[in-house]
Amino acid sequence: MTYKRLLSSKLVFLLLLAFLAFLGNLKYQQFKSQKAIDAEKQNLLQQTNALQEKNDELSQSLSYLNSEGFKERVAREQLNLKKEGETVYNISEGPPLKGGSTAPAAGRSAHNYEKWWNYFMHND
Repeated sequence: MTYKRLLSSKLVFLLLLAFLAFLGNLKYQQFKSQKAIDAEKQNLLQQTNALQEKNDELSQSLSYLNSEGFKERVAREQLNLKKEGETVYNISEGPPLKGGSTAPAAGRSAHNYEKWWNYFMHND
């Protein structure tokens, strides 16, 4: 069989066509895989950015919690401490009610307008 005759045979043509289809399928699978990898990469980049922002927020919070101002505020508000040589004044909310108590009467909380009313109208 001659080279020209071999190239023009139907069997060789079908084999080349099958080979091209096989290569095309491989390329298509590679394209799908690359597209999935790119999507996963984009997702991971978004997660990385979100985690970096969260890390920055936590870092700022940690810096604040370790600051002297925060420690001083906690010592003053929660532990009732004061600096050496400092004078602390305690200002009550209003004049004492009957019986010398500043608590609202009958176990209910008094609103501001009730306090004013009691101050001006029931000042015995």
